[in-house]
Amino acid sequence: MSASATVRIPATIAAGRRRRIALFVPFAALLSLVVVLLIVYPLVRVVAATFFAGGTFDAAPIYAALHEPALVRLLLSTLAVVISGTAVAVVTGSAFAWFSERTDIGLNWLTRVLPIVPLLVPPIAGAIGWVLLAAPTSGFLNVWLRSDLSHAGVVMTVGPLNLFSWAGLIFVYVLYLVPEIYLVVAAGLRNLDPELEEAARMNGSGPWTTLRRVTLPSVRPTIAAGAVLALLTGFALFSVPVIIGPQAGIDVLSVRVVNLMTASYPPKTGVAMTLGLLVLAVTGSAWWMQSRLLRGRHHAVIGGRGVRVAAVRLGRWRAVARAVMLAYLLLTSVLPLLALVVVSLQPFWNPAIDVGVLSFRHYQRLFSDDFSRTALRNSIMLGIAGATVGTLVAAVIAFFIDRGRSGLLVKLVDGTTKLPGAVSHLIIGIAFVSAFSGAPFGLSGTITILFLAYLVLFMPQATFNATAALAQIGRELSEASLMSGASQGRTFLRVTLPLMLPGLAAAWVLLFVMMSGEITASSMLAGTGNPVVGFVVLDLWSNGSYTDLAAYGALMSVLNSTVVLLTLRLTRTAAAS
Repeated sequence: MSASATVRIPATIAAGRRRRIALFVPFAALLSLVVVLLIVYPLVRVVAATFFAGGTFDAAPIYAALHEPALVRLLLSTLAVVISGTAVAVVTGSAFAWFSERTDIGLNWLTRVLPIVPLLVPPIAGAIGWVLLAAPTSGFLNVWLRSDLSHAGVVMTVGPLNLFSWAGLIFVYVLYLVPEIYLVVAAGLRNLDPELEEAARMNGSGPWTTLRRVTLPSVRPTIAAGAVLALLTGFALFSVPVIIGPQAGIDVLSVRVVNLMTASYPPKTGVAMTLGLLVLAVTGSAWWMQSRLLRGRHHAVIGGRGVRVAAVRLGRWRAVARAVMLAYLLLTSVLPLLALVVVSLQPFWNPAIDVGVLSFRHYQRLFSDDFSRTALRNSIMLGIAGATVGTLVAAVIAFFIDRGRSGLLVKLVDGTTKLPGAVSHLIIGIAFVSAFSGAPFGLSGTITILFLAYLVLFMPQATFNATAALAQIGRELSEASLMSGASQGRTFLRVTLPLMLPGLAAAWVLLFVMMSGEITASSMLAGTGNPVVGFVVLDLWSNGSYTDLAAYGALMSVLNSTVVLLTLRLTRTAAAS
């Protein structure tokens, strides 16, 4: 056989390869368009009903929004809370990620789970936990501190801690924004080729110079993605400001929007939509900046499996770093969880703990109630299924955007998948009720409408994580796979997707926690036929059932912890193998 014969590929096989290579891109485009349609269709329906009810444009909702009471103060207070919380979270989360992935801080697995522990407590339960701890008059910590200070001759009737303040509100915001930064930045550091840092050290650079001139610029896209995620979450967060904001005298946009829809009759949908457009402008600017940063490609990428970077020796700062991370664990997770558990065992909330009256009566009532059990089961199932589907879909969309041409379709998909982050969850819930409850879909009161709504609500978080994960993967490996004869789809599944795994695991964890504990849209879409945790928690909060709410929050925290920690463990094992 001649040499030329040994390399000749039959025409039918070559044509089949070309077809296989061409199939995945249309599939990714079609999937992206389906997601775009799922996002745009209900929003267009509700916008048309609001601003074009009579067939012509009606500017009345815009004028009404501009005349909202204390509008400037509302916008400034919202920006102050969200931007301050994001800034602190970026510094804290990035530092914790660097400690965990690049230093000899030790503590092994504890350093990796510390910053994500706040994710394990549903935000409204966490906010309630901090109310139980730091309410000025009856919070556990304040009662204990006042007792200790009285022995020193200092008599106080309130405080010294005050959760109902600017500092208290921003503090709780930071608790729920740090995990999003940490998960994204830690995944970026884990994917970063360590040979870059080793080369800098071999050239005489010290650990801090290497951090400043090599490590930080290399993970700049992931830090930017985490910051945008934190902004999106901060503007959409409702459960924390609705608990703390009113008693602190701080008006936050998410609470105002919900009140416009629920506390007014008829609901002021047009005003709420107009205020949502203001958030869209801010988050759209953040998305544009992240896109510009990723387009620049001035950062390191994965080039293949290398050796692990040598841990930076912290020296005398090691004890300080450990103390900071342990203090974070104590203040953000242990104390609020303990408060929830203690109150769940009490007959009623009482800062004076009497061990003799503690019991499990609230848990017994919880497990004996079919409605509560069904809500827990539905939330866990929706969290697992929604996080899995959402993460995989986001990975395909990120691949389509990154590998596609800079055409109108790519820009449309990229921008539309970020759109839900700028719209109140309640408005999206109303949009889904309007679009899918009646004919021809008839999804009212079903798990399906919740599943679809959750995918739309948290698609920005999923795509930001997937985009950041894909941004660190060089095209050399995928191009080598294609040149060896593999199809585009096989290359994505066998090469690109495994390299994205750490970043996608972070996205899965975020989506699971947010979906399983979603409250705002669930208040519109859930009911007696499809209850979820958010629906039950809102009912308990509105009825002032602190003990039942504490029991529900503690139980949900245990379930979340089990699923999240198991996922992170399996992901780390798979990445190391």
